[in-house]
Amino acid sequence: MSNLSFLKTITQFFIWRVALFLLWFPAAILLKYAPSFAGPESLLIYHFPSWIYAWANFDGVHYLTIAQTGYLGTGLIQAFFPFYPLVIRTLTEIQNNFLLNSLIVSNLSFLFVIFLFKKLLNLDKQKSLIAIYLLLLFPTSFFFGAAYNEALFMVFVLASFILSRKKMWFFAGLMVALASATRLVGIFLLPSLLWEFFQTKKFSRIFQFKPLLKAFALSILASSGLGLYMLYLNHDFADPLYFFHLQADFGAGRQESLVLYPQVVWRSVKILLTARPFDLHYLIYIQEFLVGLGGLAILLLGRNKVRLSYLIFALPAFLLPTLTGTFSSLPRYVLVCFPLFIILGEYLNKNKTLKLFWFLFSGLFLILNTMLFLRGYWVS
Repeated sequence: MSNLSFLKTITQFFIWRVALFLLWFPAAILLKYAPSFAGPESLLIYHFPSWIYAWANFDGVHYLTIAQTGYLGTGLIQAFFPFYPLVIRTLTEIQNNFLLNSLIVSNLSFLFVIFLFKKLLNLDKQKSLIAIYLLLLFPTSFFFGAAYNEALFMVFVLASFILSRKKMWFFAGLMVALASATRLVGIFLLPSLLWEFFQTKKFSRIFQFKPLLKAFALSILASSGLGLYMLYLNHDFADPLYFFHLQADFGAGRQESLVLYPQVVWRSVKILLTARPFDLHYLIYIQEFLVGLGGLAILLLGRNKVRLSYLIFALPAFLLPTLTGTFSSLPRYVLVCFPLFIILGEYLNKNKTLKLFWFLFSGLFLILNTMLFLRGYWVS
């Protein structure tokens, strides 16, 4: 990467980060602070002003709790995977403020995300980097700078693909292992990794002993993150799938039994037809519905515009959250489905008017969603 490109990336991140920080001030004037999540008072112990600690709202409280005290003694938090809070806790050896550590990890990770995404686009010979701006201005991109694991997880996702493209299989597998210890959908990188691995072999050699042995070893390594967490849950809670069995307890229409995608669409339609319009909750329902339909449509219609291994990861990563019966939080979950931004960029580059409209629309919703999140309103 040239010095000019490096400086440009730093500048992009800095503008994004400062602009989102500044949104707290109009938010504090226009919106009443109404925390609709458990334990907001626990953020006061970190002795930061509200424009800082507000970035740990909602799930951020759970990650900080895990980093401080682990999984025992508090309900529901076992649904949150361990690697992100483990990194936060490790940094306390340097300085002992868990909130500050979480924001450092998230924001530095997102800076790396921008670098890695550009690297991957270059490997794909994507001349236009519009996908970077689509990611930066996506209506929920503020989560990358919050006390959430989105940015760290995205680092592992992009790094795994870059390393597999370079045939550095051990390190690619290690990235998948870390991803699966950070979020459940990280395990969907495993079939993508195996696809890339076998693409490097002649068809006549795929079923020979040595390639199969390497693929098996790669699978064990890549799945070890999720596997170790499941072993821990089985040991301490007698349920290796405890993270899944807790989903119904979070409400928001989630349930433990699996629900097919068409059923989720129909449920969302009924919500939009029966919920009160001109309400902040209705705005969130609309966003969830649009992402739930539009995201899948873009991935399917643009399947020929990206590498197949990307879709092998992105499609199940997109669909898995919907199996709980709702599109709730999907506008956040879709952030890690990076092929979506590549495909969307390909379409928008063909129509300048549509591209301008998209950035205006997306940017306005990013501003609104960030302000709502910072003042304690549920967004995603």
